[in-house]
Amino acid sequence: MMYYGIRQNGYTIDIDSLTKDYDEKVKTAVKEVGKEMNIDEDWLNTDCAMLDGFLGELSEEINWTTAKYNFKNIDLKVADIKGLLRSKAKAVNDSGLVPRSTDKKDLLALLKSMDIKSIKNLDASKELDFIKKSYPRCYDYLKSIENW
Repeated sequence: MMYYGIRQNGYTIDIDSLTKDYDEKVKTAVKEVGKEMNIDEDWLNTDCAMLDGFLGELSEEINWTTAKYNFKNIDLKVADIKGLLRSKAKAVNDSGLVPRSTDKKDLLALLKSMDIKSIKNLDASKELDFIKKSYPRCYDYLKSIENW
């Protein structure tokens, strides 16, 4: 979301990685960066890679593109906005009665970036009908919001 300039506060506490495990050199480097930048040592988050069902279910729905930034030893890919929206809708849907507040905020920010600012706009969008069809608890959450 930061890559696209969508997140309102412009920062994140971690970066999601699709790598399940790193060798010791990489783990050490990640910890050193965390200490140097005064952030949590687990700022490179492998939780998504560990949740096989979570991203596995979405793998056909997310388009990954190479980021415009070049790094010597890092292959940085970013999910497309619609893929990010799918992952946030799924996170809100699957979280039960208490979704993480960041997921809810991110979901609304992504929708607004697509010019969807109300449940009426969402209902009118054929492109986003997957939210109502596939993520009913997420859709119910969105219906419950008066001011997006």
